[in-house]
Amino acid sequence: MGKKSTMPPEQRAQLVLRLLSKEEPAAQIARRAGISEQTLYRWRDEFIGGGTQALKGHGGLAEQAKERERLAARIAEGDQVIGELTIANRVLKKLSGASS
Repeated sequence: MGKKSTMPPEQRAQLVLRLLSKEEPAAQIARRAGISEQTLYRWRDEFIGGGTQALKGHGGLAEQAKERERLAARIAEGDQVIGELTIANRVLKKLSGASS
């Protein structure tokens, strides 16, 4: 696996847009940016894939909202258990201190 790019996403997006607009050949864009053509094409594919996800509409947002609600409920359950265990721990500490 190659090294991870340190190029900001905005700059990568601009390179991809230049590629998609066919302002200049991919080889020239890649060379000027100091990346391989393969990297440029991978970014293009990721860029287009992200756009496809965004175009799925509010269905994706609804799914995200459901997932957030589910996770919030799990966190609340965890907080409840922590509270109960804290109380039990305090009671046990008091009982063990009283019998010493």
